[in-house]
Amino acid sequence: MTLNRQDPFMNIVSSIAFSFFVGTSATTLPVAKDGGASMYRFPDISNEEIVFTYGNDLWRVPIEGGTALPLASPDGLETIPRFSPDGDKVAFVGNYDGNRDIYVVPTKGGMPRRITHHPTGERLSDWTADGDLLYSARGMGGVPRAERIYRVGGEGGLPEALPMPYGANAAIDKTGTWVAYTPNQRDGRTWKRYRGGMASDIWLVNLETDESRRVTDWEGTDTMPMWHGDDLYFLSDAGDEHRLNLWRYDVESGDREQLTRFADYDIKWPAIGPDDDGPARFVFQNGADLYVHDARNRVTTPVEIEIPGATASLRPQMVDASDFMQGWSISPSGKRVAATARGDLWTLPAKNGSPRNLSRTSGVAERSPSWSPDGKWIAYFSDAPGEYELFVRRSDGRDEPRRLTDDLGVFKNAIHWGPDSSFIVYADKTGDAHRVDV
Repeated sequence: MTLNRQDPFMNIVSSIAFSFFVGTSATTLPVAKDGGASMYRFPDISNEEIVFTYGNDLWRVPIEGGTALPLASPDGLETIPRFSPDGDKVAFVGNYDGNRDIYVVPTKGGMPRRITHHPTGERLSDWTADGDLLYSARGMGGVPRAERIYRVGGEGGLPEALPMPYGANAAIDKTGTWVAYTPNQRDGRTWKRYRGGMASDIWLVNLETDESRRVTDWEGTDTMPMWHGDDLYFLSDAGDEHRLNLWRYDVESGDREQLTRFADYDIKWPAIGPDDDGPARFVFQNGADLYVHDARNRVTTPVEIEIPGATASLRPQMVDASDFMQGWSISPSGKRVAATARGDLWTLPAKNGSPRNLSRTSGVAERSPSWSPDGKWIAYFSDAPGEYELFVRRSDGRDEPRRLTDDLGVFKNAIHWGPDSSFIVYADKTGDAHRVDV
């Protein structure tokens, strides 16, 4: 007996790599309603400028908006830029030397200076009034998965741990007495309207007396504390909108006040301007754009930004989508495989045949394909309705997909076909199982 030593799965992978490369047209950047670029992230504000992340680089622009100027562009993504108190420098998390560390660069441009050197990844919080940097990191002592807050000089040096055993999102008031922080954080996650045990609250610790107290107790999310004088500002989804909005907390009276009322999208990555004699001023991301909020007149203004130049990252390009595979399901015959990559649903031959892109949906993500036992159908999740819902379509791609669920409910996963292909059972993140007839 002669054995065929060629691995059929490797044939599938080769077909995926080739067909995705030649069949995927271009990367697409988000476009604002006026035709300009959007998706500005991680902003900060000084008395004169805004610094932000766009296209994996740092840019700065006048507060009033206008044409942005590049500030830093190492390999990889730069995040959480923060102006120094005098506005002359910007600290940020970058990847110049092969690891995510904190760097400082002059606002007007110059040579970035590396501040941290630990192999873990740091998460920058902000500057202190006297020119130090606050950040949180895991793996530097204590429970490996728990973040702890550290303070390091603006010129570098050895970091010093703050007295709290764990925490993130630290902000020290301008007197250097009180630090506001969250014992845990999930700000980069996508757990909308979360009410579980990882919901964050804000605490205060007196660095002189070690007194501590919890200042928020909303069952949802309170996070991102920011000081201006004696007032403490933060994000919370406690309002009627149940979206993350700006709030103010009076440290003396304990009163809370909601400042913004965005109802469609959460406010993300807020930052506060210099803590001087003027009113508090904030910049933040909401949806795909940046906004400035003035606490004095309670006015929120969008920032109109133009990104100059025809850079390589804006030009359509061919992409090998096989590097972005997220799931696959082998057909009952073993002759084809259903796969998802870069948000499209494909079927590809194990040996002979042509690849087929079944969905071709720009701006929509399909995931978790599952081939029916009779080989006629492929079930999958698609976020075309706005949240992931269950769809099914013929495996030969000759018809339009049929939507099987329409609850727009919690996150769905784990598709399992009935043995006769007449029904599907899927799970959701609450642990419930649901049966749907096909």
